[in-house]
Formats: sequence, C-alpha cells, structure tokens
Amino acid sequence: MSSRSLPIILSLCLLTTRIAAAEDRLRIDRGINWDYCEYPPSETVLPATLALPGAEVQIEADQIEFDQEKELSLLRGSVQLWRLDGYAEADSISFDHQRRIANLFGNLFIEQGGLRATGEEGYLELDDDRGWLSETEFRLTTGGARGSAALITLNGRAHSSYRDVAYSTCPPDRDDWSLVASELDIDMAQGWGSARHARLELAGVPILYLPYFTFPVDERRKTGLLIPTMGSSNRLGSELTLPYYFNLAPNYDATLTPRLMSKRGVMLGAEFRFLGARQRGEISGEILSADRQQSPDRDDRRSALRFYHASLPYPGLATRIETSAVSDNEYLEDFGSGLAITSRRHLERIGEVTYNIGNWNLLGRVQRFQTVDESLSESQHPYRRLPQISARYRKRIAPLGLSLGFSGEYSHFKHDTLTNGERLSLRPSLSLPLRRSWGHLIPRLSLNYAGYRLDEEAAPSNETPDYFVPAYSLDGGLVFERETHWFGTPALQTLEPRLFLLYAPFDDQSEIPDFDSADLDISFGNLFKENRFTGRDRFGDAKQLAFGLTSRWFQSDNGMERLRASIGQIYYAEDREVQLSGSTEEDPSSAVVAVLSSRMGDHWRTRLTLRHNPHLDQEQIEKGRFNLNYSTPKQQHFNVDYNFKRDTIEDLDFSFYWPFGHQFSLFGKWKYSYLYERNMNRIVGLEYGGRCCWKLRTLVQRYVANEDKDEEEETRFMLQLELRGLGALGHAVDSTMQETIYGFNNER
Repeated sequence: MSSRSLPIILSLCLLTTRIAAAEDRLRIDRGINWDYCEYPPSETVLPATLALPGAEVQIEADQIEFDQEKELSLLRGSVQLWRLDGYAEADSISFDHQRRIANLFGNLFIEQGGLRATGEEGYLELDDDRGWLSETEFRLTTGGARGSAALITLNGRAHSSYRDVAYSTCPPDRDDWSLVASELDIDMAQGWGSARHARLELAGVPILYLPYFTFPVDERRKTGLLIPTMGSSNRLGSELTLPYYFNLAPNYDATLTPRLMSKRGVMLGAEFRFLGARQRGEISGEILSADRQQSPDRDDRRSALRFYHASLPYPGLATRIETSAVSDNEYLEDFGSGLAITSRRHLERIGEVTYNIGNWNLLGRVQRFQTVDESLSESQHPYRRLPQISARYRKRIAPLGLSLGFSGEYSHFKHDTLTNGERLSLRPSLSLPLRRSWGHLIPRLSLNYAGYRLDEEAAPSNETPDYFVPAYSLDGGLVFERETHWFGTPALQTLEPRLFLLYAPFDDQSEIPDFDSADLDISFGNLFKENRFTGRDRFGDAKQLAFGLTSRWFQSDNGMERLRASIGQIYYAEDREVQLSGSTEEDPSSAVVAVLSSRMGDHWRTRLTLRHNPHLDQEQIEKGRFNLNYSTPKQQHFNVDYNFKRDTIEDLDFSFYWPFGHQFSLFGKWKYSYLYERNMNRIVGLEYGGRCCWKLRTLVQRYVANEDKDEEEETRFMLQLELRGLGALGHAVDSTMQETIYGFNNER
C-alpha cells in the first residue's frame, strides 16, 4: 500500500463512521421535535408496510443460516426483528427459537416500552422483556429525555437500569445540564426515576452532589423531597423552604413544608388535599412558634389556617365551605408575598348550599369575615350573614313570549357595633322581550319589597320598617348597518342607538339601615339598570331616560370586531330623594360615560373608559382607565395601564416580557401612584435558557405591602433554576411573573 492511499483510506473510514452515526441519530430521534418540545407516544409504531398475520415474531435479513438441530438462526446484514410490542435491528443477530432469546451484534437499535436505544452489543429475552445493551445512547419517548450509558439492563417492559449514565432533557448536542450518576433506575409504570451517587452539571461544571435523588419521568406523583426554594427579603431575611410530598393515595396527598427565615425563625407549613368522585377539598396551615421580630407587647406565636371543600352530592346540588384565619392583623403583611395577598382587608369564612331544579335556583349561606386591616374602624367591618336564604325563578311563557321572574331573599345580619336585624325581600317581575336582528323592545314591570325586623337593643324609632316600590321600564334599541372598509379591508359598520325609560315612585327608606347596599358605580352597562344601588336595602326613586349610542366595526371575512365606541348618559326628570347618606341629588343628568376599545391587528388591543361629570366645577373627569396590551404567540408582552378615580386612585402600571432570540428574555414591572407620589411595585428580571431544556430566572422586586404614603418599601431577591423534567431550584419566580405581567403564561 502506498503512502498516498493511506490518508484516503482513513478519510473513507471517518466518513463511513460519521454516516453510521448520523443514521443512528435519525433512527433514535425519529418523530421527536426537540425544538418545540413535542414527543411521540410511548407505544412503538410499526412500519405501515409490515404485515403480521398472527405471527408473534418476524425477522428479515440479507442472509439467514438455520441450525435445525439446535433451533438456532444466524442472521447477517440489515437484520430486523419485529414483534407486536417491540422492534430491534442490528448488523447480525443470533436467535434461539426455543428459548426465544436474541443476541445482537454491531450497530444495534431497539425500541420497547417508551425506550429507544442504540449500542454495540445486546441480549434480549423476548418473552420476559429482559436483557442488556452495552455502550448505549438512549431516548425516553414519553418524557422527552435522553442520555448515554455504559450499560442498560432491561428488567421488564417498563423498568430499566443504567450504569455510568448521563441523563438530560436537553436536545441532542446540547449538554447544557445533565445528571451524571453511577446508577440510574427508571420505572415507566410508576412514572419515576431514581439516581445514586449523582451530580448535577451545568455546562459540564458540577454544581451539586446528590447521594440519592428521585425525579418524575411523566406527570405522576411520588412521595419524596420536592425541589427546595430559596429567596431573600428585608422583612424575612434569607429564606429556605424544604417541602416534602406524601403521595398517600391516588385521591389524596399531603405536603409538609418547613420554612427557614433568618430574621423570623422556623415556620412549619402543612397541606392536605383530597379528591373524590363528587367532592374535593384542601386543608392548609402554618405556624411560627416564636417570631424573633415580634414586639414584646404582642404574642410572638404566629399562625394561619385555611379550609376549602366543594362537593356535588346530587345532580343540581352543590356545597362549598371556605374559611381562612390568621393569628393577627399583621400576618399577611409579614409573611404574604406581593400586593395581591398583603393588601387584603378581610378574610372570608363562608358555607353555602346551592340547588338548581327546573327554573328555580336556591341558595343557603352563612358568611362572616376576619378583618385584618387595622386602619378600618369597627363600624367599617362588614356584616355577618347568619344565615342568608335566597331563591330565583325565571320562565318564558308561551305563546306570548312573556318572561316571568322572581327573586326572594331572607337574611339575618349581625354586627358588633351597628344595628342588627332581619330582612325579607321579594322582587317578582314580568317582561315581554321582543328581539329581532335589527333591534329590540323590552317592556318590564317589577315589584320590589323589603321588610325588616330590627333588634330592640339598637332602639330604632321604627323596629319594622319596610318599602314597596314598583318599577316600570322600557328598553329599546335599533341596529343600523353599512358596508365600509377598515384600512383597505372590507368591513361592516353598525350604529346602535339605545333608549332606556325608567319610572319608580318614591318610598321613604331613611329609617332602614344599610346592611349590604352601596351606590352603583356608573358605567356604560349600568346606565340601563333599574336600581342605582347594589344590595337590597335601597331601591331608588326614578323618573329618568338613559341614552346610549354604540358603533362597531367588524371585519367582513372573519367577523372579528376591530373597533367599538360607546357613549351614554342619564337624564333625570326629578330629584333623587332615596339615598344611603347625604342630601337629595339635584343634578339634572348623570355623568357622561364613554368607552372606546379596539383590536388593531392580531396583537394590539386597547381600551379607554372615561366618566365626565358636567356638574363639577373642577376636574370634570371623575374616573378613567386606559389599557394598552400587545401580545404574540411568541410570548412577547407589553402592557400599559393607567387608572384614575378622583381623590381616590391615580396609578400608572407598566409591565413587559420580551424574548431576545431563543435564549434570553427580559421582563419587568413598574407601578407608580401619583396620589401618594411614590413607587408601589417595581420588578426587573431576566430569563435565560431554552424552554425545552432549562431556564434561569432572577428578579429584584421593591414593593409596598399597603397603599400608604408612609409605608416602607420591601425588597425581595429571587433566583430560580428550572430544569425541565427535574423541577425548579430556588424561588417561584415564574409564579410572580404570571401574577404581575398580564398575558404571560409559563405553560406555553
């Protein structure tokens, strides 16, 4: 052989090796879309051209030698072995027909029970699904995991063991993270894997040693230690939670969660969940035996408890019990996370039963509250309902098309400082809805009665006040249409005027206490309501006409609403004497309400609502809100929200989540109160990593627990490493993102 031919031969050998490796990759990754986290089903899919006419095993090869005495076949050249629940191929296979054992040699590939593997040599017992493979690369098609191992031992169709293994859920040729272990067991039947003497590596760098570790390979649960979470804040200090999960039964489980806080101490939390055929429930609580930061004049034992239960014991019958309690008023502020929890003023405790039968809807309820906002006086605490019983009925009467309705309620109200009493309210109604494609006309009559029996201890001037107010209304509207264009696209525009005439005579209600009523906030939809109060303690006198005008643009080809503009106002013929407090309202008209919403393109949405009061001397805009949202399927989100209510609220809220390429994303939030002239919530964070492999999230948050000008800002730092298929290390940054960034969804 000449010296010139040697490099050529070596190049051909290298090329042949690369081609063989590429063919192995094509076989083992067939049907797996690593870029989009899509995986094939775990069942083996046989080639469509293969026929199995009752045969348990079928073999094809280029050459076949059969030893009849030993019942042994030696197959060479592109050997393929099929059976109903598995597949194997190799350069050569020695097959024992009597014992149904196959020895595989060279360039082998097998698939069974959600496992695919390539290797150099193997042994298979076909009847027991047992065997081994050496020098392997494997895929778990159910969970989209992959790896390599010096030896795979098959212990049955759903159970396999691995020696000297590297395991990851990252796409091939991307070893961003891997679990390297001396031993690994995977039980597909149970849905869990376990590793011994394992180390977690990021980009090949070991960061964590685990003598024993279990992890899920699908969505099923297993008793064991969950991924710890970590974080820090200036109120609690450094935090570490170590949740331990108990999979007690298929329909109930429990979690025990110690929470270590450097500034507060050790808190123990527990949760128990159960699920039945027609019920579900949850009990959770936490206790801190001694709070290091609690003032000497207060009890240093802090605790919280929550119970929830819902059931459907009978068709149409539903029950719900939900109660929460904390040991002190500062508990949520100290141990809650974010404005949604820390700004709560009341904790509800409620039990209710609902029953739907025919046209009837029945409700029984008991309700009370724990007030945790110390700024509220005793008189501002809500009433307790012990009990509340209500019934609703609605039916269409043929052939005239009349609609008959009824609403009745009995409630017993309790309060520590205000008037206690009982209330019975009855509201039958009769209407004649006349609806056509071009408009509607609905005359309606309702009779509104409420009677009271007040406690004598409050010494009211009238212990049994009541009111009876009939209300007559006529609701009419028209729909005009014309064909037009929306930025060059054919569209349909509508013009929809609406009139609502209402008459309700005056009945003196000044001696009736306010148990659950409030002034109805004026919005475009509320212009066309019969009563200007919520609840049942007041029914307003009215001689008025409400006018509304709406115009909408629809895209002709798909019917999508691109733009809606509405404006409306109420005109009063008489002063309104029935009030919750204060003097008679004498303004000849209500505030003007306007709403403008649009869908510009497929991703932009805007909404503007304004309430203008022409009877105010200054600052005639009473209330307004503007929303701008941009959202795409690629998880690009941009939100602006401005909320204004004169002398009450003026906030600007800005949030975004924006990916840059496939690996890096930036997100943030800023909420500023112009009323208090201070920042209320600020978040800046980044996310790095691909969603099919791993993600690292970190954020810094500064927020106030209560909307108070003098409240000190809290600072939190969170770090989370999410390894797909293993779990997340660190604090739940993704949960904070979903709570604060409109449109963000970590499940996409």
